[in-house]
Amino acid sequence: MKPAMTIGSDLEWEIQAYGMTKAQLNLMVKQQAFPGQEMMFAAGMLSDAQEVIGADFNGANEGWVSPEQANEARQFMNCAKAIMFDVMDPSRRKAMKEAA
Repeated sequence: MKPAMTIGSDLEWEIQAYGMTKAQLNLMVKQQAFPGQEMMFAAGMLSDAQEVIGADFNGANEGWVSPEQANEARQFMNCAKAIMFDVMDPSRRKAMKEAA
C-alpha cells in the first residue's frame, strides 16, 4: 500500500514537479491567462519547454541539453499538463478559479 502524502511532502512534490506550488501555478494562470484561454496559456508553456531544449539555446553545447535545462523543460511540461487537466475536469477547474 502506498503511504499517504502529507502537506509537506505534497508541497515538495509540487515544487519539484512544477518549479512552484500548485497554488502558485493556479494564481499565475488566473493572473496571466485571459478567461477561457487557459489551454492557450498551457500551449505557451509547451513552447517554452521547446525553447529550453532547442538548438538555439544549446548550440554552444552541440545540441546537448544540460540537466538543469532538461529539468526546466520537464517542469514547463508538467505545468502545462496540470493546466490542461484542470480545464478538462470540472472539479479541478473550480479549484483553479478559486486561486487567491
